[in-house]
Amino acid sequence: MECDRISALPDHLVAKIVSYLGIKDSIKTSVLSKRWEFVWLKVVGLDLKNCNFPPNGIASQMVVNKYMEFNRGLHMQYFKVNFGGNTVYTNRFLEWIATAVDRGVQHLDVGSTNLIFIKEFMPKNIYKSKTLVSLKLTNVGIMKHQELVVSLPCLKIMHLNNVYYDDGPSKITEKLLLGCPVLEEFTMVRVPNFDNEESHSVLRVRSQTLKIFCLTFYWGMYSTVFSVEIDAPRLKYMSFRDDLSAGIVVKNLSSLVKIDLDTDFNVNVDTSPLEPVDLSKRDIIRDFLTGISGVRHMIISNDTLEVLYHYSKMVLQIPTFHNLSHLEASFFSTSLQLLTAFLESCPNLKSLILEPVPGQIDLTSVPRCLTSTLEYVKIKNLNIREETGINLANYFLENSAVLKKLTLSFKDCPIPDKASDIIMELLTSTKLSHICQVIVD
Repeated sequence: MECDRISALPDHLVAKIVSYLGIKDSIKTSVLSKRWEFVWLKVVGLDLKNCNFPPNGIASQMVVNKYMEFNRGLHMQYFKVNFGGNTVYTNRFLEWIATAVDRGVQHLDVGSTNLIFIKEFMPKNIYKSKTLVSLKLTNVGIMKHQELVVSLPCLKIMHLNNVYYDDGPSKITEKLLLGCPVLEEFTMVRVPNFDNEESHSVLRVRSQTLKIFCLTFYWGMYSTVFSVEIDAPRLKYMSFRDDLSAGIVVKNLSSLVKIDLDTDFNVNVDTSPLEPVDLSKRDIIRDFLTGISGVRHMIISNDTLEVLYHYSKMVLQIPTFHNLSHLEASFFSTSLQLLTAFLESCPNLKSLILEPVPGQIDLTSVPRCLTSTLEYVKIKNLNIREETGINLANYFLENSAVLKKLTLSFKDCPIPDKASDIIMELLTSTKLSHICQVIVD
């Protein structure tokens, strides 16, 4: 007879194995035998975010209630839950969240599935937890900053996704960051809502420990114009996707390695493309670029390239990115000059990934990185029926002196014979670099 090796394990190891199952599957193990009846209740936390239980259905309430009753003395490692629906159910979930914090939960992930309840404030004890390592809040509320006491000595990760701030995010965010002395990762996603925020307030992100910062601001009819100030000397990665901020100030970003940049700096290039009288806006762009000029890896959007192109046309030199070796850019083919203008400021670029929108390409300028340092180019999401990829590839083959590999990635997957034809057509170009390989992905 085969030995049941899992059942022979001690309870804590069996519970560890069951914890890797989804909550529904872990509950099903209770019917295997008498020994397995309560194993699912011995796991070190509950994850109800990735199951098919309705957020405020009877099943999810029974699961949480039974787990909390069974584990009165347990220190929880994680509690992940969505709630929504009527006030009675919501209050019950808020009580469970407060209980999880009292029991020393380390990872708390809470969200509301019903935007009607976005102003439902989280329990006050969340912000004074001595055990929380990760805190993620979505579609919920945070009380006024005057009532907020923050002391989170172990918190390393904080995500605030579409959170309602009773008196706006600026003062509350600053107080939250001050209360997190070891915070390493901070994500803030803000969509238009009815926050009571004064116009032109400043969102200050100041931290001596922060390594990852992701900011996403969306514009809407209820939006308030902000300025953003970032001061984080240990920051390694920043994602800045912002259609809202009128002013952007960065300080002490000498440790920055990678940035994902998608912002128009609150400039409408169609109606007011950095008019000569708008000196303050040009100063903001110059100081921002100077502040991130030590970055090594950049992802940049077409909107940002367009603003920087107009900036450079004002007889203003874009700061040189001496350390930038890897660049990923999305752009419209008809405005490829936006990209080449930016490449002039990247003298040591080695790797370039492009995602063009099909159109006519007419390029004459050759940035100096093509003639000296550029070794790898990839052109993504091309259409086999468009000439954009061929023309762009020819441009790099004919002008890149040290190019080692040129990769074309087609979204409509050319058949082998067609792929061979593409390669042959590319190889008819006069390659400046004789060691360059052309690869069709």
